[in-house]
Amino acid sequence: MLSRWNTFDELTDLHREVDHLFGRTWGTVPVLANEGPWVPATEVTSGNDGWQLRIALPGIDQRDVSVDLHGNTLTIKGERTETNRKDELHVSEIRYGRFERAFTLPEKVEGDRVNASFQNGMLELTLPLAASAKPRRIEIGGDEVKEIDVEKVA
Repeated sequence: MLSRWNTFDELTDLHREVDHLFGRTWGTVPVLANEGPWVPATEVTSGNDGWQLRIALPGIDQRDVSVDLHGNTLTIKGERTETNRKDELHVSEIRYGRFERAFTLPEKVEGDRVNASFQNGMLELTLPLAASAKPRRIEIGGDEVKEIDVEKVA
């Protein structure tokens, strides 16, 4: 006997089985990804004027973050505190607790002009290059270009 095959039924069954296998269905096994230390996601870019550093700190108040520069070491510290919930926790993939990131800056960065801003959960630092480290074009001066007779020199 022939029966009609429906791929969507097969995929739905497979998805349900995988969820069951890994305990991802709410109410079965709580998924806690907030155990242990956490490191905020960071992005570092550079351009002709210097370096830019962005750190994702969603849910953290600006007052709970500090930025320190000692020599050529930039240190960023902070804490995301867990809110007191009275409801039963089923899934938590948000990391809580203290974090610390340290970056060694290139010697070309002008430490006195480092600037930080915090908006929409993003800490952004501008690390300008010293004027002496910026690329610049050097004009060549001197006399006219003279042609050299290779046969006379040899």
